[in-house]
Amino acid sequence: MTSFIWGRDPQEAYQNPYEYEAQDQFYREASKLLQFLFDHMMQRSGTYTRDDRSAEKAIWMLFLDSLESLKDCLELLKDKKHRIAGRLLRDAAETMDTASYFCSNDTKRNKYLNDWYNDKVVPNSIYRDFIKQSDEVEWEKLKNYYKQLSKINHRTYRSLAYSYALGSKERLVYEGAYSNSFMILPNAIAMYYALIGNLIRHFVTKIIDSKIISSTEVKMFWDEALEKEVVERRFISPKEVLKRFLEEADDIT
Repeated sequence: MTSFIWGRDPQEAYQNPYEYEAQDQFYREASKLLQFLFDHMMQRSGTYTRDDRSAEKAIWMLFLDSLESLKDCLELLKDKKHRIAGRLLRDAAETMDTASYFCSNDTKRNKYLNDWYNDKVVPNSIYRDFIKQSDEVEWEKLKNYYKQLSKINHRTYRSLAYSYALGSKERLVYEGAYSNSFMILPNAIAMYYALIGNLIRHFVTKIIDSKIISSTEVKMFWDEALEKEVVERRFISPKEVLKRFLEEADDIT
């Protein structure tokens, strides 16, 4: 991948937020990729009938909704509207998880699929419990990711504090106190870019698993979306400095 934002740790991004050029590159790449995926999914628009209650139709509709949420989230981050973007991340994640559950071979799948068509809510815990029983490694990754998103959606103190700067005597100053965006701190924006980068990659994996799109087609989209010239990191943490030093030492020996 080109932009290192695609695989960036959200906490590291929060602590080292000034990679503006790399974030701009990531936005361009992610925007292209999501549009390619959207155009591909639009090939099925008009295919399903109103009374069709198939799993295929449900999976397509849910993944499409999740994709639209990712696109909206990306645009909101470009406009530095991270408060709304954070809520959309959880929405996109839970929707694609429901779609993934309807792709599964779980014995209760058809029961919940009928519930969904009957306008009932399918709790996200259904998918999480299914993953917990079938894939412990995936479950651990899913659990940790939802833990991050849950704090944003349930508005913990720290998640709200992302919208405040410190004034004199460490008084909190709300970023929305002024009409322009100069008060918005770069830390939260950098963190959310890392979060959505990870979620887009997860989305791509899940939509391939659903067979809505093939891995060959996705590779073609990635190749088209990723830019040829790499925007290098301008700032690195002491941890990254140590890592690079050790890697160079290994190469010498």
